[in-house]
Amino acid sequence: MADVTVFVDDAVLGRLPSVCAKHGEWTEDRLTVTQQVGGGLGAAWLLLLLGPIGWIALFVVAAMAPAETITVTLPFCDAAYGRLHRAIRDRRVAVALAVVAGLVALVVVGRGGGFGEAALAPAALSVLAVAAAVVASIGIRAARVHLRIDASRRWVTLSGVHPDFAAAVLSSERADRRR
Repeated sequence: MADVTVFVDDAVLGRLPSVCAKHGEWTEDRLTVTQQVGGGLGAAWLLLLLGPIGWIALFVVAAMAPAETITVTLPFCDAAYGRLHRAIRDRRVAVALAVVAGLVALVVVGRGGGFGEAALAPAALSVLAVAAAVVASIGIRAARVHLRIDASRRWVTLSGVHPDFAAAVLSSERADRRR
């Protein structure tokens, strides 16, 4: 996978070469992606040093701080979209299974008065489902294009893109400079 930096207007308006950002093949399909960029609490973390009052203040600052997002339109083929969609679906199923199995284990423990053989199977299933959710989250991260905006807010770095997409972007930029 590669990284490529593009002008923010090109990314927002979808003026990128018709090469799939994840698979590197030609495509006319587009995917609009919104992602939180920048942000963070910066020096507000120093409020932790003030004890419980600072903790409350930090919570208020975090709750009121606006989340900065950027929305870009990327060339994304059906295969890349399918991979992303499957990973998201797999994570949802795994989380739901972990919650249900965990609740069943709690009910069995509550009725039986302890953690015995009857609670072992749902508890083990819950642990396995959590592991499956972690694996699916890793798959989601691999299937997405990650955005990073620079301090001037003029350039967006697209991370985790296919090398052919990065090469097409650079080639397109060189052609634009010649005009």
